[in-house]
Amino acid sequence: MVEIGFQTTEVGVPGFLPEDATEAKAILDDFGLGTCSGPVSFVVHEQTGRDEALDKVRSAAARLAALGGSALVTVPKRGNVGTDETLSADGWDRLIEGLSEVGRIAAEHGLSQALHPHVGSLIETAEDMMTLAERSDVGWCLDTAHVASGGLAPDEFAAAVNGRINLVHVKDLDVDMGTRMVAHTVPFDEAITGGVFVPLGAGDLDIAAALAPLPRDVWWVLEQDIALPEIPAKGEGPMVAAAASLATFLALPG
Repeated sequence: MVEIGFQTTEVGVPGFLPEDATEAKAILDDFGLGTCSGPVSFVVHEQTGRDEALDKVRSAAARLAALGGSALVTVPKRGNVGTDETLSADGWDRLIEGLSEVGRIAAEHGLSQALHPHVGSLIETAEDMMTLAERSDVGWCLDTAHVASGGLAPDEFAAAVNGRINLVHVKDLDVDMGTRMVAHTVPFDEAITGGVFVPLGAGDLDIAAALAPLPRDVWWVLEQDIALPEIPAKGEGPMVAAAASLATFLALPG
């Protein structure tokens, strides 16, 4: 990341950095990398296990704060709700109440909540996003590719959440494959292997138009999901796509 020109990073999913915040920060400090955000996933719409889910959020928030981050990326998982099922009315009520509690936990650690619509989570389709936007004051992560996969344009999403974007994930994609991924006709891992997410400018999104209405006072993260069958040689692998995305981004007007 530093070789390419990045100065700040998300802390990544479990395993990307050591779980111990002191060890993780030492690695980041060695490379001069700051921290902007980090993810946590949980099942909070089910009464059973809710306390454990909130404890997981507390741990993730404390770790992120210790690493100097500012946005907690939250992903409410489906739990007992199948991909061919929808949340019940009671389930929506419990989800909304639970996300409010997650937001309070984030705030206690000096963080903002950035709920990430994501394939395989409870919030993946345009209907899911619009329902939650109307019923909750939760803060959001606008991921250009996942929002498009769910059936919304970034400007539609931004209007729906009404100023509550706390983080932006910038990436491009094959929209047709992304749509099939959200419809669960193509498994997520298979879609990643098939190259659903591509460097900026190599996919179907008009990146300049997608980014135009988005806030400039939050972190923007260049994110590139990729499947690696083996450890790449030096100078190859993910850094090639990441460097291409960064070059495209820096060449955008404004």
